Amino acid sequence: MAVGIAAISTSPILVRVAALPALALAFWRCFAAAALLAPFARRARGTAGGAIGRAEAAWLLAAGVFLAVHFALWNTSLALTSVAASTTLVSCSPLFVGLGGRLLGEPPSRRAWLGIALAVAGAAVIGLGDARIDVGGRALLGDALAFAGSAAMAGYLLLGRAARRRLPVSTYAASVYGVAAAVLLPACLLTGAALGGYRAGSWLALAAVVAGPQLLGHTVFNGLLARVSATVVAVAILAEPVGATALAWLLLEELPAAAFWLGAPMVLAGVWLAVTGERERLGTAAAAS
Repeated sequence: MAVGIAAISTSPILVRVAALPALALAFWRCFAAAALLAPFARRARGTAGGAIGRAEAAWLLAAGVFLAVHFALWNTSLALTSVAASTTLVSCSPLFVGLGGRLLGEPPSRRAWLGIALAVAGAAVIGLGDARIDVGGRALLGDALAFAGSAAMAGYLLLGRAARRRLPVSTYAASVYGVAAAVLLPACLLTGAALGGYRAGSWLALAAVVAGPQLLGHTVFNGLLARVSATVVAVAILAEPVGATALAWLLLEELPAAAFWLGAPMVLAGVWLAVTGERERLGTAAAAS
């Protein structure tokens, strides 16, 4: 989980450095990751649990669409608002995942709900602080897109939790990334987002996005979904804004708003409460059985 958080914390910085069209960047990171994982997924098909059933195919299709929407909204938001606000608001998926967890028979414990509430409140503090710096339409639109992206991420995580109970991570990740790329490609063509002709530095930044946030970030979290609930993964992702904002401060000289220093500890405390609350729920369930 720590590796995944560290990897995705670099994503906002790399997206800024790459300076690619939002939809094109989303397409390339999904397409490249799917291509790299395809040989492992092909090998897993011959093992027990590697075959994809009809219901699981529907889950993979829906999860890929949610992932495509998430990337499209979030990448666009980064061009409109600050790294701190965009990364924080797009990480608010625990609010939606906690509600949806009941559908999977994994409702969060009271302690986990307290952690979710505290983390989301901290995210709101950071977002509102950013809005006060720039109350113009661009920043507020970027914040809204990022928050909508968090809802799409919640759908992606919930579907992943359902599918990963049986499917190997290579099969799940390669399939979902491939679906997302298939959805994003026509979106790029329809909107005129350039798919090539980038400078060398942009291609290098894109390669870093694939290697870090996509493979070591999203794929690691996809692997964890077989062992922990979608709520825990979603809350853990809330730690991303803290690392991302620190990197933006150091590398982009983007000084965070004063509200960040209040909101960040709230987010981290909320993550701790939610993770320990989930352990408590699992321990209670094991004792009851």
